Formats: sequence, structure tokens, C-alpha cells
Amino acid sequence: MSIKNKPVLVLHRKSANRPEIKAAVKAVRRSGIDLQVRIPWNKKDKVVLVKELLKRGCSRVIAGGGDGTINGVASALVKSKRSNSNVAMGILPLGTANDLAHGLGLPCDDLTECLRIASTRDARPMDVGLMNGNVFCNVASGGFGAEVTATTPQDIKAMLGGAAYTLNGLVKLWQMQPYRGTLRLPDQAPIEGAMLLMAVGNNRLAGGGFEVAPLAVPDDGKLDLMVMLEASVQDSARVLAELKDPMNPENVVIRYVQAERFSIEADHPLHINLDGEPVLVQNLEFSTLPGALGVVY
Repeated sequence: MSIKNKPVLVLHRKSANRPEIKAAVKAVRRSGIDLQVRIPWNKKDKVVLVKELLKRGCSRVIAGGGDGTINGVASALVKSKRSNSNVAMGILPLGTANDLAHGLGLPCDDLTECLRIASTRDARPMDVGLMNGNVFCNVASGGFGAEVTATTPQDIKAMLGGAAYTLNGLVKLWQMQPYRGTLRLPDQAPIEGAMLLMAVGNNRLAGGGFEVAPLAVPDDGKLDLMVMLEASVQDSARVLAELKDPMNPENVVIRYVQAERFSIEADHPLHINLDGEPVLVQNLEFSTLPGALGVVY
């Protein structure tokens, strides 16, 4: 069957039998859209499938899943020579928190409308971030944020949704030990210090709706680095105030930087959450690929 000029939904296999997803697919097809559905077996198969779709002339791939699924599809598109031209990526948000989709303003509570948007609306150029060469569309977080994602039990996430991250995060915040490291920005002296939380945002939200990079926009050619220093747990009111004005030079617990590239050298390996996928690294090189994806939102 030809898939040229047809939207193709690449659906996370654990979501394939959800009644609300089947209903959304049927509704979109009834509206006259020839939507195709493919279900890869695992993460590796997802990459192979996207490459095959591109070879067959597909120009609109819809990532159906959470931020990790979106990352897998986006990574395959970015690594394809065609990703900067006429291939659009749509989003059907099916994860626990759906931070990227929420940050882009998609109606995450209405899967039929999300699927209709993904199938029909024009794509917009969106930046992607790179961490040590690995693609991320939304946020790379370390310290507190990564601990929350890594330690929130799957059954609790399934029961409470995004609130599970919030509840677990409130507990973890008071247990966190600071991480020491060095931030290196182009043409600036190295900055040393200790932090509880680090977030590098191509978009605003992570961890179930937290605005970890409140000034981040996905098409400005920059990444937003937010660092919460170790003294912050002693003054939550100051943290909230400074997050509302993160670029204020008088801030003392929040450091906020916007840059095209920078690096972080930690004293010990850090747990990093890269669009929902955990990695353990000590030296981090960040950069951005402006307009590398055409994303529908």
C-alpha cells in the first residue's frame, strides 16, 4: 500500500489497544483522512520503521506515545537527510506527563483533535537540542528532576498520572544532595558551584508540568539552562519568586542562561533525564540544531 503523501501514525505498542486511541483513529479516518498506523516492536524497530517510511515517500510521521517515543521518532528524522526539508512530525500525546505536547499548546485531553491537528496542520520549524550528540526535543534534566523520573514507580505513575511526579518530587527535593561541577560558556570564564537541579530546555516543561525553563521557546536557536543552587531548599518563597524572573541579575538561588552551546563538567556522574530516557554521564556537551525538525502543533 502506498503511503506517499499520507500521514502515518507510529504508535507505541503498549498503547495500541487503548479504546480511546482506536476511537480517535476511526474518527480521523471518518473525516476523510487516509491515516495509516504502524506499531514498532521496540525502540530499535522504531528507528528502522521511520527510515523505511521515509524511503517509501512518507512526508508526515506522527509520533504516538510519550516524550520518549517522540524523541525516538525525532531522532530518526533528524538523522535522515530528508528531515530538514519536507518531512513533518506530528504528535499524539499518550505519555504520563506529555510535557512537550503541553508546552507546544496541544489539546492533550482531546486525542481526536490532537490526531486531526497532527494529520492536517502545517508544520513549523522547531529546534532540537543535542547532548553529547544525542537528540532531545524537550528537556534534559539532572539532579532532582532526573531523580524524580527515575524513582517514581510505574504503578504510581499509572494511577496518578502527572501528579505522581509532583508528589514524588516534593519528597525527593528534601532528600537531594548537591552536585558539584563546572559550567563552561563560550568566551566566558568557567563557573564553578553546587546545584540541586539542572534543566536544559528546548521547551518550558518537564517532570509533569514544572516550568523548569520558563523562558524557553522551541524556535529561537538557543537552549535555556536553569540551575537551582544548593541553598534553595531553605527558601522556597525565594525560589518561586526567582523562577518568575529567572534572568534577574540579582537572583541568588536560580541561575538562568540562554546560549547556543555550553558544557558542564560534574565531579561525579550525573543521572540525566533526556526526554524521559535516563542516562548516566559526567561530562556534558550541549548544542542546538536550529530548525532541524518540522513539527505540527
